[in-house]
Amino acid sequence: MRRPKLGQHFLEDSSAALRIVEAAGLSFSDQALEIGPGKGALTSEIFKRAGKTIAIEKDDVLALRLGRIFPNASRFLVFNRDFLDFDLSSLGDKKFVVLSNLPYAVGTAILQKLLTWPNWDKGVFMLQKEVALRVAASAGADYGILSLSVFLHAEAEILFDVGPESFSPIPEVWSSVIRLKRREKNILSFAEEDAFYRAAKAAFGQRRKMALGLIAKAFNLPRLEIERLFEDLKLDFKSRAENISPQNYVKLSRALSVG
Repeated sequence: MRRPKLGQHFLEDSSAALRIVEAAGLSFSDQALEIGPGKGALTSEIFKRAGKTIAIEKDDVLALRLGRIFPNASRFLVFNRDFLDFDLSSLGDKKFVVLSNLPYAVGTAILQKLLTWPNWDKGVFMLQKEVALRVAASAGADYGILSLSVFLHAEAEILFDVGPESFSPIPEVWSSVIRLKRREKNILSFAEEDAFYRAAKAAFGQRRKMALGLIAKAFNLPRLEIERLFEDLKLDFKSRAENISPQNYVKLSRALSVG
């Protein structure tokens, strides 16, 4: 058996593959992008439904194999590239539906790159369950910078879990399938987004401490000024990072970007 790269565990469960692709709601009017198709468990189901499928596969042998399985160049194209280095602008301006069984080792990095790309409107992804919980969280222990980053660009929902026995080699963890719907408009301006991440990184960087003081320090502002902002948002002065909702981080960043 070839050793998987980048923490890749190949999906062997055809019923799970079908559920993932069906969750994307593909039709022949859609153009699909699959990231890291591997042996093609999802690809075959995507190909049946999408008008055109573009796959980006880093592994040379697997990319060559996919090209042989799906030789119809008008409906299938595979790029033998690392997605993290791939120039997404080369794919043109048409919107994509994105699907992927994301490698555990680089799944978060791939997701972060995809979020800032404007030419996708929805996606279905399989991630390590722990990461999926962080992606969809809006409060609590799983909530963090990744949750907020996803919130800025998309609406997220966890659909279902997939057990270790569905993969080869068998991983030590469970996976979860999430669906993302890209927001039609940016929530924040460039300056506001900068303030958003400054505030969030300060608060979550020391999440056991009260966020108010950490944010005041990050922006070099008097504590009293941040207290007024918290009061306006009806936030407890003792709130920690995970007690501040994504919506309130947005409101804080709008105020801080003009302060």
